[in-house]
Amino acid sequence: LKPQRLARVCSEASFRAMARSTRTRGAAAAVAVLVSLGGAKAQSDELPNSTTSTEPIFLQEEPVCGYSKRNLDEDPLRRHCLRQCILGPDGVVQPYFDEWEEYCRETAAMSEWDPECQSYLCCTYGCDIWGGDSTKCLTASPIERYEFLIETNADMFSAGITREKRCTLEKCQAYCARRVFMTCRETQYSQKCIKSNPTLYGCDVDCNAAWRSSAALLLLLAGFILR
Repeated sequence: LKPQRLARVCSEASFRAMARSTRTRGAAAAVAVLVSLGGAKAQSDELPNSTTSTEPIFLQEEPVCGYSKRNLDEDPLRRHCLRQCILGPDGVVQPYFDEWEEYCRETAAMSEWDPECQSYLCCTYGCDIWGGDSTKCLTASPIERYEFLIETNADMFSAGITREKRCTLEKCQAYCARRVFMTCRETQYSQKCIKSNPTLYGCDVDCNAAWRSSAALLLLLAGFILR
C-alpha cells in the first residue's frame, strides 16, 4: 500500500492498530461484511414501511475488503471480496469502484485474469489519452500485461494531471463503463464518478450515462418478453 494513501485514510498509529486487527480477522471478515450488506438490503425490501435515501451516502473511506501484506494473486479471499458488487441499504455499492479497478491491475499477471477486468481496462487503452490501441492489453502474456498496465498507469500520473487531462480520463472511463458493464458495476462506477464532483474541475462528463443505457436495455428486453 502506498504511504501517501495511508496518510490520507488514517494516522500512522491508528493504521498500525487497524493492520493488527486486519491480520487477525483476515479477508473473511470483509466478505462477511459484504454478505451482511446484501442481507440488510433484502430485509429492508421486505418491510412495507421502510424508507431509503434517494441519494447514496458515502461514509466509509477505508477499503471494505481491508488491507493485507499478501499479494492479491496469493490471497483468494480478498480477490473474492473485491469481485463483489453489492448495493447496501444506504444506496452505496460496495466495494468502491477504485478498489475494484486496483484489484484488476494487481491481478493482471494471473493466467486466469478476470474477464470483466480485461474488457474494461483494455477498453480504456483504446481511448486516445491511453494511446488509442488496446492490442497489447489484449494480446500480451500475463507478466507483460501486468507490467504494461502498472507502468502506463504510473507514467500517466507521475507528473500530475491538469483539470483537462483529468476530465478526459473520466470521460474515457465513462465510455468504457457504458460499453462494458451491466447493472451493478455500472452503478458502482457512476457513484465513483459523481463522488469525484467533476463540475469542480470544469468537466462535463455524464456520470450517469452508463447506468441509463443499462436501464434502457433492461426495459427493452422486458418489452420483448411481455409480447
